[in-house]
Amino acid sequence: PCYDAQMVNALCFIFRFTAHASSLLDIPYFRQNQVRNVGTMTYIEKIAYHLGRRDEVPNQELAAELARERNRAGIEEIAAGLKDKNPSVQSDCLKVLYSIGYLAPDLISGYAQTFLSLLNSKNNRMVWGAMIAIATIAELVPDEIMPHIGRIKHLIETGTVITNVWGVKTLINLSKAGDRYYAALIGDLLDLQKQCRSVDFAKRAEDMSPVIQAAHLGEYKAILVERKPSLSGAAQKRLQTVINRLG
Repeated sequence: PCYDAQMVNALCFIFRFTAHASSLLDIPYFRQNQVRNVGTMTYIEKIAYHLGRRDEVPNQELAAELARERNRAGIEEIAAGLKDKNPSVQSDCLKVLYSIGYLAPDLISGYAQTFLSLLNSKNNRMVWGAMIAIATIAELVPDEIMPHIGRIKHLIETGTVITNVWGVKTLINLSKAGDRYYAALIGDLLDLQKQCRSVDFAKRAEDMSPVIQAAHLGEYKAILVERKPSLSGAAQKRLQTVINRLG
C-alpha cells in the first residue's frame, strides 16, 4: 500500500507514545519510517531489524561506532537486547556484540557468562554467534571459559560448520593465554588438526601453527606433511607455506 509521508510521520509519532506502539511497529514500513524520522535514536533502534533492513550492514556500522567510541553504555543496551522476545532482535544484537569483539574484545569480555549460556540455545544462530563472541574474548578471560571447555568441544564435534570453526579458534585463543592453558589444550589442538576435513585443513594450519610451541613442533609438522598429498593443489601451496615457517 501507498502511504503519505506526512501521515506516516504523524502516526508514528502518536503511536510511539501510546500503548498501541508495538502493534504499529510490527508493520515493517511503519517501523522503518518511524526510526528514520525520530531525531534521537537509541542504540537498539539502530540494529537492522528496527531499520527494516535484511542485511547486516547496520549491525556492522553500529558495532564500529560503539567500538570506536568505546561506548560501554551503548554496548550494555545492545547486550540487554539478547533477552528480547523477538529472535530477530536477539540475533542482530549478538551480531553487533561479536562484531565489536573483532575490533575491541575487551569491551565485550564482561559478557562472557552471557555468551557461554547461549551455547545451550535451541537457536543455532545464537549458538554459533555466541561461539564467535567467545573466541574473540577467550585470551582475555580464560578462567571464565575453561570450566565450559567440555561443552565447547562437544559443539566443535556436533555443531554447524561455523560453530566448529569458531570453537577451534576458541581453543587456539585460550592456548595463547598462558602455559597452563596451552598444556591443557595442546592434545585437543593436535587432534583437531588431524581430524580436520581436507577443504579446511590448510586454513586451520594457518590459524593453529602460530601457537604451537617448540616441544610440539615436530609432531605438528608431521601431521601437516602426512596430510599434504591428499589436498588440492592450491591448498598444498598454502600448507607448504605453513610448513616452511615451522622450519
